[in-house]
Amino acid sequence: MEALLPPLPPEHASWRERLGAMAAAIRDTAARHPAVFPLLLQRPAATERSREIRDGVVAALRQAGLAPDRAARAERLISTAVLGYAAGEAAGRFDHHDRHVRDEDFACLLAAIGTLIEADTLSEGGGPAAGPAADRAVPGSGG
Repeated sequence: MEALLPPLPPEHASWRERLGAMAAAIRDTAARHPAVFPLLLQRPAATERSREIRDGVVAALRQAGLAPDRAARAERLISTAVLGYAAGEAAGRFDHHDRHVRDEDFACLLAAIGTLIEADTLSEGGGPAAGPAADRAVPGSGG
């Protein structure tokens, strides 16, 4: 199962690039291994490699300006959303939609995540300022 986990993006990348790359890699893994991907959802992040992935997401969220407790919560929610979308797509739930529609849906999910992160950092009073709307989409959405 560890072989299915994606590599971590470079730490020098922006938080958006890091989260987007990890989300895209999860989606790609689900597409390449649809029969075994659900097994990743049946266990906690208990192995060293799975903890590295989780910690990488938390680090990106901290880079975005979230406080430690908010970053931990955001990681749980983001992981649930991304893994859930990827699992549903791999299981064929969205097969009646063209690929470009699924790519747009995934891009919308990632953009919503980015917007929520920015709103949370701004509500804490210490996060980065939001840029133009076009700059808020999380890269790696495939669309």
